[in-house]
Amino acid sequence: MSGGGRGGFGGKGKIAFGKINLVSTVAGVGEEDERKDDDGGSGGFGVFGSGTAFKPPPRPEEKSEEELQMERTMGFSGFGTVRNLPQKVAKTFDVKEMVEAIKKANKGKAPSTTTDNVIKPLEIEEEVVKPKKKQEVVAEPKNTDENSDSGDEIVGPMPVAATSTSKVKSRDSSDDDSSDDDDDDKAKGESEREDELDEDVDSDTEAEKNFPLEHQYNIEHGLRPVMGLAVDSSATRFASGSLDYEVKLWDFTGLRNRHALRTIKPCENHPIKHVSFSANGESLLVISGSAQAKVLNRDGSELLECIKGDQYIVDMARTQGHTAMLSGGMFNPKNKSEFMTCSDDSTVRLWEIENSRAHKTLVKLKNAGGLKNRVTACTYSRDGVCFLGGGSDGTICMWDTRRALVLPTATIKAAHQKNSDIFHLTYSNSALEVASRGEDGVVNIFDTRNWRKPLFKSSPGEFPAKYFTTDLCFSPDDRHLCIPSLPHGTTGRTKDEAISHSSLKFFSTKSLRVVKEHPFPNQIVIRSVWHHRLNQILLSFASGTIGILYDTTKSQRGALLAHGKGPKKQKAMGVVEDMHGKVVITPNSLPLYKTERSKNPKREEAKLRADPVKSHRPDLPITAGSGGRVAASGSTLSSYVIRNLGLSKSFKDDMDPREAILRFAKDAEENPIWVTPAYKKTQPKAIFERPPEEEPPDAKKQRLL
Repeated sequence: MSGGGRGGFGGKGKIAFGKINLVSTVAGVGEEDERKDDDGGSGGFGVFGSGTAFKPPPRPEEKSEEELQMERTMGFSGFGTVRNLPQKVAKTFDVKEMVEAIKKANKGKAPSTTTDNVIKPLEIEEEVVKPKKKQEVVAEPKNTDENSDSGDEIVGPMPVAATSTSKVKSRDSSDDDSSDDDDDDKAKGESEREDELDEDVDSDTEAEKNFPLEHQYNIEHGLRPVMGLAVDSSATRFASGSLDYEVKLWDFTGLRNRHALRTIKPCENHPIKHVSFSANGESLLVISGSAQAKVLNRDGSELLECIKGDQYIVDMARTQGHTAMLSGGMFNPKNKSEFMTCSDDSTVRLWEIENSRAHKTLVKLKNAGGLKNRVTACTYSRDGVCFLGGGSDGTICMWDTRRALVLPTATIKAAHQKNSDIFHLTYSNSALEVASRGEDGVVNIFDTRNWRKPLFKSSPGEFPAKYFTTDLCFSPDDRHLCIPSLPHGTTGRTKDEAISHSSLKFFSTKSLRVVKEHPFPNQIVIRSVWHHRLNQILLSFASGTIGILYDTTKSQRGALLAHGKGPKKQKAMGVVEDMHGKVVITPNSLPLYKTERSKNPKREEAKLRADPVKSHRPDLPITAGSGGRVAASGSTLSSYVIRNLGLSKSFKDDMDPREAILRFAKDAEENPIWVTPAYKKTQPKAIFERPPEEEPPDAKKQRLL
C-alpha cells in the first residue's frame, strides 16, 4: 500500500490494488465533489463518501527507515504501482443511422431481378452486421508493461458475427426449393433402403451356408404322429411323445442301433401332447390329454403327478389343480424345480416339484367380454421372469412375475383371427422377439419392448398347419425363423384335402422374407427343434418318424456319432467255379485233419454244467418212488433196513410196514437174533410189566361240622 492514507479512510490519498484504483475522500463543508483521478478522467469504481476527492501527495524520493526495513523483510515495497492507463470508452451503435446509410447507398443502384438484393427483416440483421466487421477500431498505443491492459480492448456487448450473403438464401428461394429437397430426401431414403435390403440379402446368403441340411438321419418312434419333441440342455439325450400314448427316451450315443433307451406309458391311455426337459436335464415334464401333468426323472421313473381340481367349483382360484384337458406346458429355463401348465379351464398354473398337491400361483385368461377363454399355448421367457399365454380368441397376454399377477402386464388383442386357436408361442434366444402361429395360418413376430404393433404379420393362410401342436423355432443366432408349413393354398383342416408333403421354411427376421425352403416329399412336419450346441435340426413327422438334419462340417456330435455307422452289411458271396465232373480232394474235411472249431465259452460252460459227472453234482434229495439213496431200496426207512439185512427177498413199497414185520413174528420168536439172546442167561423167562391192579377209590372224607 502506498500513499498517505495508511491510517484509514480518515486521511486523504489513493489506494491502489493492482489495476483497481480507489480514491479516498474526506467530506468538506462547502467544497465541490471531484471525481477525477491523476489523469483528470473518470477511473476506478468511484468515490467513497460525499466529500471532495483530494489528490495524493507526491511520493518522496527518499524512503524512510521503516519502509526500507519492511522491504528487506517482506521482499517487496508495495502492493502495486499507479500508472497512466488509457481511457476506456464504451462503443455505441446507432442502427437507424446505419439502415438509412444503406438505403441511400442502394438508391443509385439499378434494381436487380434476383431476390438477393430485396431487403427483408432477416437480411437487414445480416446487412447491419456487415459494416461492423469492416469498421476496424483504431487501436490505441499499447504499453509495454506486462500488467497494463491492451488499448484495443472493446468495452460493451460484442457485435454479432457477420455471415456471407452467398450462404444466406431468401425465404422465397427456400420455399421454391423445398419441394426439390423433399424429392432428394425421398430418393436418398429409397436408395438407403435398397442398400439395406442388399446388405440383408447378402447376410442371408452368408447365413444360408450355415444351415445344416446336408444329411438326414431317420429313426422310428411308432406308427402314430409324434406330437412332442424336446432336447436336454447338455445335448446328450432327447425325448419324444406320440399319439400312441408312449414316451421314448433316446440317447445320441445309441442312435446307431436305432432303438430307444426307454419306452414308457406314463399317462395310461392319454395321448402325449408336449414334453419338456428341465434346466439341468434331470427331469422331464409330460403333458397329455388328461388334466394332470406328470414329471419323470432322467431314467423314466415317475417323480410326481399334479393334483386334479374339483370340477364342481366355478372359481378356478379355489381349486388346487386343473379341471379340464391340458393344452401345453414348459419347464422354467432358469429354475429346475418350477414348471408351468395351461389348460382348457382358462388358467395358467405355476407348479413346484417339491409340492404336487397344490399349484404355486395361477392366472386367468379372459376374452373381451370378460368370460373364460381357453388357453391353448404358453411359454416362458429366456430369463424365466415373464411368461405368455395364448387364448382361443387370438389374444396373447404377458405376465411379469416381479409384479402382482392380477392383470396381464401386456395384452395383444386380435393377434390372430377371432375364434382361431394359437398353436405355439416362442421367445427368441436374445429374448427381444416373440413369434406366434395360429390356426388361421398367420405367423407374427413381436418386439418385447413394444407390444403395440408387430414387426411382421403374414397374410392369412400363408403358413398353414394340420396339427394343433405344430410349432416354429428360432435359429441359434436369431437371424432366421424355422416354420414347418403345408403347401400354399391348403388349410389342412378338412378331410377332403389329400396332403402328402410339407416343407421347412427359413424366414429371415432382417429382410422379412422366406430365404430358403427345404421340402419333405412324403412327410408332414409337426415339431422342430434347432439346438444351438449341436447346430442340428430335429423334426417329428406325422408318420411316426423322427428326422435329424445335420452337416458333417458345420454340426457337432449328435447324429454325427452315428454317421456312416449303419447296420453291418452281409459279406458278398464269391464266384464259385463249376466243378461238375471233376474230382475234388479235400483232406482237411477228413476227421483226421479236422480241427476243433472254437466254441462259445458260455455254451460250453452250460454243457458242462448239465453233465452230472463232470460237474460233480451232489446227490439229489430223496423223493418218493424215484431216485435217491433211500428210494433205491424203498420209500421208507423200514424197507431200507429190511432189504439191506436180506431178511426179505421181495418187498413191495406199497405194503404196510407193520404187516411186513408181523409176517416174521413166528420166526423171530423161535430164532431170535437181536433182543432175546442178550437176556437168555440173565433173564431166561421174560418178565413183562403187568398192568396195575385196580384199587378201590378212597372214601370221601366226611366234612366235620
